[in-house]
Amino acid sequence: MTYWNGKHVVVTGGASGIGAATLTLLKARGATVTVIDLNSPPDTADHWIKADLTDLGAINTVVLDHGIDALINAAGLPPRTGLEADILRVNYFALTRLTKHLLDLINDGGAIVNMASRAGAHWRKNYAQVQRLNSISGDIELDDFVQREVIDPVRAYDLSKEAVILWTKEMVAPLRARGLRINAASPAAVDTPILGDFMTALGERAERGLAITGRAGRAEEIARTLVFLASPEASWITGCNIECDGGLTAELDLSALKKAHVG
Repeated sequence: MTYWNGKHVVVTGGASGIGAATLTLLKARGATVTVIDLNSPPDTADHWIKADLTDLGAINTVVLDHGIDALINAAGLPPRTGLEADILRVNYFALTRLTKHLLDLINDGGAIVNMASRAGAHWRKNYAQVQRLNSISGDIELDDFVQREVIDPVRAYDLSKEAVILWTKEMVAPLRARGLRINAASPAAVDTPILGDFMTALGERAERGLAITGRAGRAEEIARTLVFLASPEASWITGCNIECDGGLTAELDLSALKKAHVG
């Protein structure tokens, strides 16, 4: 695919996991890639901007001197005890703030792709809590929110991804005037260095998902979805949440539907 030759893509979280796989795929297709990550990315990255996304104020210091053809927000934290506020901060608030910070640099006709998750599937059901999350500002308020709403690590992760999916859909209309597209991708379990965190935190929920799909996804499989969504091949796709989860959502949705209509 020659489209990516000379195109500039920004990838957050490009030092490892899905982000690193996305970097590898983009470089193989000829793109120029800037990685935003606290950790050093593979040497194939053209540029590295070191940034700690738990520090929302640091996002304003991110400077790029040329336009962006696609922004792929792949950075994220898994559910870990004691990191509840940071999970919300990195997975959601940093994602939205960085996107807005870079928005004027995204070339007309460009694309934004956000990392969501199967964990965010209940965004409709939890719409009210997402709105309460959106109503807060500042780190102190976020810490208070976590305490007030009794947010444990799993709920923090789920909520962060629910918020990403909803925000992705809310941004469709504002971005349309510039011809910008925005989508989200929702993997289930993926074989990356943080898979163990999910297995520990989610327990039976994660085990059931793997039993249904037969295996965890591979980072490169998710990367192909992200790169597709960022490309002109997805030119009529915007505001969508693509379930790249080995069919897990389909089976769980059907199971729930059948249980609801028994009798």
